Amino acid sequence: MKSKPLFKEHLLNHKMHYVIGAVLLSISCLLQLVIPQLLGHFADLVQETITAGEIMSIALWIAAVGLLAAFFRSTSRIYLFRLARLLEKHIRKRLFMKWESLPSEYFGKKRIGDLMSHAVNDVNIMREVAMMGVFSTIEAVVLIGVAIVAMAGSVHIGLTLLVLLPLPALTYLAYRFRREIEQRTTLAQEAVGQLTSRVQEFCAGIRVVKGYVQEQPEIEKFKGDNRNNLETNRKLNQSNSFFSAISSAVVGVSYLLSVVFGGLLVMRGSIGMGDFVAFNTYLTMLVAPVENLGKVINIMQRGKAVDVRLRHILDTEPSVADAEGTERVPELKGAIAVRGLTFRYPGQKRAALDNIHLTIPQGGSLAIVGKVGSGKTTLVHLLLRLYNPPKGAITIDGHDIMDIPLRQLRESVGFVPQEHMLFSTTIGNNIAFHPGGYEQKDIQEAAKVAQVYDNIVEFPGKFDTSLGERGVSLSGGQRQRVSIARALIKEPSVLVFDDSLSAVDAETEERILAGLKQVMKDRTTIITSHRLSAIRHADHIIVMDHGRIVEQGNHVSLMRQGGLYASTYNKQTMQAGMEGALGYSQ
Repeated sequence: MKSKPLFKEHLLNHKMHYVIGAVLLSISCLLQLVIPQLLGHFADLVQETITAGEIMSIALWIAAVGLLAAFFRSTSRIYLFRLARLLEKHIRKRLFMKWESLPSEYFGKKRIGDLMSHAVNDVNIMREVAMMGVFSTIEAVVLIGVAIVAMAGSVHIGLTLLVLLPLPALTYLAYRFRREIEQRTTLAQEAVGQLTSRVQEFCAGIRVVKGYVQEQPEIEKFKGDNRNNLETNRKLNQSNSFFSAISSAVVGVSYLLSVVFGGLLVMRGSIGMGDFVAFNTYLTMLVAPVENLGKVINIMQRGKAVDVRLRHILDTEPSVADAEGTERVPELKGAIAVRGLTFRYPGQKRAALDNIHLTIPQGGSLAIVGKVGSGKTTLVHLLLRLYNPPKGAITIDGHDIMDIPLRQLRESVGFVPQEHMLFSTTIGNNIAFHPGGYEQKDIQEAAKVAQVYDNIVEFPGKFDTSLGERGVSLSGGQRQRVSIARALIKEPSVLVFDDSLSAVDAETEERILAGLKQVMKDRTTIITSHRLSAIRHADHIIVMDHGRIVEQGNHVSLMRQGGLYASTYNKQTMQAGMEGALGYSQ
């Protein structure tokens, strides 16, 4: 189901508030239109005999009306602008909630810069639609409408029609520029997204850039994106400026007609000097609203283009979600069964997993080994439902994984991914990321089991040490161990380690595994690894190749088979021995 246009929906939800804001602004506009009458009266008196008292009286009336108009204008501005900020807040909230509901494959296809452009630039344009767009529209409609009636009714209807004759040209101009401005707005937003992505990618890969002496090529790439951003915005500003200039010219023609033909009417005696002054004051007051009306059309056109972009995201249906009517199942213990699992990634012809059968009893341990691209991580991701497995292919405690609420499933699993993502907060907050109300002793115990406690207490702030973006102030091994502690503190029914010990040395690996033995005792554990020494104590080991299980058993039985597992284990053992000998000799 497609969502309604964002501003239209916001307007309907707050229609009474907008009515109040419009009334306040209309009062201000009506008060402003009293001033031309006062000036016209003053001009008539000047031609006759005017006293100092009359001058003072007119001045006080003008001051009083101006102050009242300013009061109502500022009040309405605050009121309407607050509604625009509410729209901005609401859209950003909806965007963030939508992104949280979308699967990881969505973010794999999107650049961070584009997402940032949506959340910042696009939303800012929508705010301008609800802010200056609404305010200027109400002001223009009231001022123009009432001023035209006053000009025609109290001064001269023929002069009014003549002066207004050029103004319909603004409608034609708006039509001519509409599509061009929409297209150039979209291109400008995309250019900002590309530029933001370039900066983010450079910051994340600064070590690689410096290590390969690629500073100058990166500067050239940034210059290209920056130049494209400048050019697209230049073209957009060119269209906006040209439209505004022509709008001003149209208004200028109206003013010229007023001065020429209004002056002739005064000379003939058809209207008085006071009427002429009032008429031109009305027209002067119309200049800003008419010009703003052109800007409003421009803002609305940009807002329409942005609205389409934002609603495209908001209307995206998450491919991984709970089916309607899904209810919580009894507490998961961790008995996992996989039956005939075949899986292809969206848009791929080759199966990433082909006819997988395996059983992991509650509290048992499974190790998955294989070379890159063999399907290890895919199997783990399906167990977490980062992608949807076929119905009935995976069960936990006899429950089809597709019938288990996502929240309950993921709360029951402690997952340590290959990419050890840490957040820009303290080490303690990273470990206690799961909202379980943990005490300091729980955080410390999890850190000890993960063999990272001694490293943390060496920092001046200990567990209150703030990390940089993605935890860059820690080494790769330390980040992995903090990620392990984050999974352990949940005390989940199932522990999943997706090649999570690759960044630590063999000695640290042994200490981590020794500390995990007690934790793993009553929990189902799944470990994927390239380093076979990390998984040789698992209850069951499967060897995968091209999405299939080619060998399975425990360490002893697999070594006896003398197949791929035994060959890989012997090579790794020999390599470790050679590295140890070289290290000793040095």
